[in-house]
Amino acid sequence: MNEHADLRELLPLAAAGVLDAAGQKQIEDHLRQCHECRVELESWQRLTGALRAMPTPQAPSGLVERTRRLMESRAEAQAEQRQTRWALLWLTLFAWLSTFLTWPLFRLFGDRVGGFLDMSWTDTGLTRAWLGYMAVAWMATAIIAALLGKTKQQEGRTV
Repeated sequence: MNEHADLRELLPLAAAGVLDAAGQKQIEDHLRQCHECRVELESWQRLTGALRAMPTPQAPSGLVERTRRLMESRAEAQAEQRQTRWALLWLTLFAWLSTFLTWPLFRLFGDRVGGFLDMSWTDTGLTRAWLGYMAVAWMATAIIAALLGKTKQQEGRTV
């Protein structure tokens, strides 16, 4: 592009008054020599003047405050959901681990208890009972966690 075309692209900015001092001086120097650009600048100045005369749209009163409160409440709800998920995860993990870790305790004290009850841990029925106990405990833990999560979710909807 040539200098004339470059300066012509700056005319809308000059009309809006947003050029720096050096750019404004360059435009003024060019306008002394170029009648065509002077006419175009006047056209741009009329347009910018009309735009400045138009009323500025205003947001409805309270919109910003309502939006801020809504965003804060959503952020709090999300934080609470994350906290609830972590709590349920740790609760489930704790229940599963405590159930699973009772096996060594039964093995350790099983002979004493088995001797008292006249049972042996080598008995396959007792092993099956223990496995059944673990399965039921794990399922009960999962069901309780799901119910707690659903209750917490319903509480969040009613707020």
